[in-house]
Amino acid sequence: MKIVILGPILGKLNRLLTKKHKIFLVTLFLLTLLLSVIETAGVSIIMPFISVAANQELLNEGYYKKLFDFFGFASKNNFVIAFGAAIVCFYMFRAVYNVVYTYLLNRYSLGVYRHFAGNLFKTYLSIPYKVYVQKNSAETMHIINGESSNVSTLLLNILKLCSELFTILLLYGFMVAVNWQMTLVLTGILIISVSVILRTLVRTGKIQGIKKSDASRKLSRTMGETFGNFKFVKLKGSEEQMSRKFESSTKEVSRAQLINQTFDILPKNILESIGFSLVVAAVIFILWHDKSASQIIPIISMYALGLYKILPAINRMLQNVNQVAYLQRSLDLVYEHTTQPTEHEGNSPIDFEKSIRLENLSFRYATGGDVLRNISFEIRKGEKIAVVGESGSGKSTLADMIIGINKPVSGVIYIDNIPLTEENIRSWRSKIGYIPQNIYLFDGTVGENVAFGSEPDEQQLERVLKMANIWNFLSEKEGVHTRVGEGGIQLSGGQKQRIGIARALYNNPEVLVLDEATSALDTETETKIMEELYRVSVHKTLIVIAHRLTTVERCERRIELESGEIVRATSN
Repeated sequence: MKIVILGPILGKLNRLLTKKHKIFLVTLFLLTLLLSVIETAGVSIIMPFISVAANQELLNEGYYKKLFDFFGFASKNNFVIAFGAAIVCFYMFRAVYNVVYTYLLNRYSLGVYRHFAGNLFKTYLSIPYKVYVQKNSAETMHIINGESSNVSTLLLNILKLCSELFTILLLYGFMVAVNWQMTLVLTGILIISVSVILRTLVRTGKIQGIKKSDASRKLSRTMGETFGNFKFVKLKGSEEQMSRKFESSTKEVSRAQLINQTFDILPKNILESIGFSLVVAAVIFILWHDKSASQIIPIISMYALGLYKILPAINRMLQNVNQVAYLQRSLDLVYEHTTQPTEHEGNSPIDFEKSIRLENLSFRYATGGDVLRNISFEIRKGEKIAVVGESGSGKSTLADMIIGINKPVSGVIYIDNIPLTEENIRSWRSKIGYIPQNIYLFDGTVGENVAFGSEPDEQQLERVLKMANIWNFLSEKEGVHTRVGEGGIQLSGGQKQRIGIARALYNNPEVLVLDEATSALDTETETKIMEELYRVSVHKTLIVIAHRLTTVERCERRIELESGEIVRATSN
């Protein structure tokens, strides 16, 4: 079991956990040892109490007499009463300890979940953009939230597994001390039973865990595809098809969980049957050795109570093993995605006073050939420049490189003769306002959507909304507090685009980049918005990416792309 499951798991957890988490884990481990001692003591003190209560003559010799004399009891009844009261106090302490221990255990587990989910979130924010676009957003969210939670549950099961294991070992040691021959017989029977159950649980748990994890990601993907294209689903009448995909994924998840939960209770039923048989066998074994009934009662009471504790502990331990095997796939996914390559991005100052110069830029995605090849041109500060070409010519990819989202595979971008690098990329991005074709608006207020990651300032919000020519419309509603609905569903296409303009202007950028920003609008709305954009960018550098020439008529220069190369550069 250690080689098959715990070895790789502990290695990955060691890399994923912080020093603080490891210290807390060691503390919990020590508390687990103490819990095992307490649980063993709770069983071991019952037999002496029953023995003394059944035969007070035992107080005349051995350890009982020493305790009787040490505490100076007046009568044997008083000793038995005090002994019983001490046991009651001990069990009350045991109950409190168990509650505190469980609280700390769950607190640690939830803290680990926050740590894993936070690390995954930061990792995804730090991966290269060209890597991110190859991932499915629904699957990404499922891994961050769902799989992180599963890993915290896995760690919780490992700690509980240790607790049960130590309790079983200590109780077993006590039972060996009482009667080693009978305990060895019981051990042989339990080892055979547990090994068969364990082998079945580990194999089944791992298989069903992989199936459940894969099906859960498919389920998240199906929901993302459906609700992300809800209008198109309705239009195409694809409800039945998407429902079948959803039902297929839920069926796979349910089947995996059903098999896992069924096998989860299997050890309990088998071990209870074995335990009952062992108690009966123990009575027969002791009587076979000509023991009297008075001698049998304390020993059988101890064995009955010991098995009463050991068998459920073995059952819980096997359940923990099953859950660890079942959730191992989640750990593999979290580890794989947390340790994926990321990029370091610095904020070293970079000034833009003269020009942006592109020299021999080339770019390709990981899954295809060159998108851009040997792109070279210069943009002077304050200039209005257009990049035009047919769809697929590389215009948007070029825009992504200029704004510093994608990095060229070769070539350099110079800002005032200073190379754009990972050390100064954030400083450069802070100077850019970006307006894409599709403006994403989340379900919040206009002000929240415009500020988007910056500190909201109502005066600044009003100023940029007026610049974007949408303030009159908003002032008739709730101003910057007007809600837009998920995806901006309560606004028209032109209104969403104007909010996108306000968002781009909010931090007073030096460079405005329009990436097909008006291509989805009708001609009249596009004309109005372009007029507004030229007006607000009069003192800024403007880079317009478009495929319609009417969109870029007022630009001073035009760069035309075809199949990833510059084929023409003209001045208006």
